[in-house]
Amino acid sequence: MIKLIATDLDGTVLGPDFKFRDRTLDALRAARAAGVEIVYVTGRPHRWLDPVREQLEYDSVAICSNGAVVYDVAREEVVQAETVPTDVILDLHSELRRFLPHAHYSTETLEGVVSEPGWPQTNLLETGKRTIGDLPDLLSEKSRIIKFLVRDDSMDPRALYDVVRETAEDKVSVTHAVANMPLAEIGQPGLSKGRTLSRWCAAEGIGPEEVLAFGDMPNDTTMLQWAGHGYAMASGWPDVIQAVGRTCPGFEEDGVAQVIEELLERD
Repeated sequence: MIKLIATDLDGTVLGPDFKFRDRTLDALRAARAAGVEIVYVTGRPHRWLDPVREQLEYDSVAICSNGAVVYDVAREEVVQAETVPTDVILDLHSELRRFLPHAHYSTETLEGVVSEPGWPQTNLLETGKRTIGDLPDLLSEKSRIIKFLVRDDSMDPRALYDVVRETAEDKVSVTHAVANMPLAEIGQPGLSKGRTLSRWCAAEGIGPEEVLAFGDMPNDTTMLQWAGHGYAMASGWPDVIQAVGRTCPGFEEDGVAQVIEELLERD
């Protein structure tokens, strides 16, 4: 019996306009009405969850920043955070600049965002405090860093991801979450959506065989492999599809809704 649906947001249930499709909304609401809990597990920082609140009545937690933050959506409160020491990030920043001279860098902290001059705007709605300047001057040992971002618009997304991973993976976790954007995302060593979701479910008495999960990008892989019923979106990265081995139709075909509808019909 499925007790929980864990789903990525962008590219899985949210489109480029940050909207749920109607069929997906209906399926999620029907699942909640049937007693199934829904947890959004996203690379987005918790400050970017407004589209979820605005479109769907929601009172559970969300797992944000690739697993670094567990966030109570209804209370707008960080329940748990896994941070990276500032000295680790600054050492890595210095090392990466030797290999990626054209890259820009930014950090997500629990206090706000600290970005280098020239940090490109994303296609996401910018909310919260952002400070611009040199990272070594603005970050201190008290900075609670949940994510370090590396972006180089002169590079292919996979090539950038590979360079950052090869340089940094023995010190931190490295993943890629935004299709077609040359952006690498760095967090605490061992951090992943799957690790945080598994720990949260264990605390709630929910086993992997009771979890249905959906995602489309490399940062979703551990979650989809851990869940007893993990689905890679057919519209997602080929490497993710291969690693997970189970797919559902893509976002434009309401793939998540199709699987949930079938589940509710069986039950």
